[in-house]
Amino acid sequence: MVKLICSVILLFPCGLFAQDSLQLTPPIIKYHSIFFSKKIRVELAFAYPNTAIHYTLNQEAPTIADPVYKKPIWIRNNLTNIKAKVFGNGYVASEITTATFIQAGKKIESIVQTPPNPKYVGSGSNTLIDLKGGNTAIGASTWLGYNCDTVTLQLTLAKPQLISELLFNFLQNENAWIFLPEEISIQWYNQQLNAYQFFGKESIESKAQVNGANCNFKMVNAMNKVITNKFLINIVVKKTIPDWHPAKGSHAWMFIDEIKVY
Repeated sequence: MVKLICSVILLFPCGLFAQDSLQLTPPIIKYHSIFFSKKIRVELAFAYPNTAIHYTLNQEAPTIADPVYKKPIWIRNNLTNIKAKVFGNGYVASEITTATFIQAGKKIESIVQTPPNPKYVGSGSNTLIDLKGGNTAIGASTWLGYNCDTVTLQLTLAKPQLISELLFNFLQNENAWIFLPEEISIQWYNQQLNAYQFFGKESIESKAQVNGANCNFKMVNAMNKVITNKFLINIVVKKTIPDWHPAKGSHAWMFIDEIKVY
């Protein structure tokens, strides 16, 4: 199913009569999933005369000087952020539409994880490695949902390889009690020592309220690159919802839909 990031109204009136006070709506970004194996085709669309979509792939906000979209964009890098904006003579430029695309990385043979809450079991045992995700709907079959203290995962690659980082995709929807985790801690298996050793850690602070629902990617980098095929991962779920929230003091939820190894 093609995902769309779009607006259905072509113009936002900013005044009663002046054309140049009308703001164009953001362009549409069309894609099947934010995750891909080797490459992914991404389309941009906006149907209104005398307008053009300008886009960037370098994290910068698009300007009139950036490339004009004319044909589908092929994404091949590990992590690519597309930003697109519509410009037109006599109109206020649109707001920016953005989407992030993630390459599959190393082949993961299996993941064994703490069982999720029965309400949010995803699509089964391969939920975290099926290249499906990026849907911010809570009921989507791509998410595993947890409201326990700690989630433990044992990840096995197809073969020992040189590894430098792991990527995790979380859902953040604080109005629905879904917060980012407090910490991600990773150990790697040292075959020579027959023991797990420290790989890396990412601590996440929730300083201010975040409105709406969005996907949030967290990368954990190795202190030093390692050769291994096994990881032990502990994700600490936020235990206490902050005071500003109507459910303050309650245990938060954590939703995750993909893990990637690079």
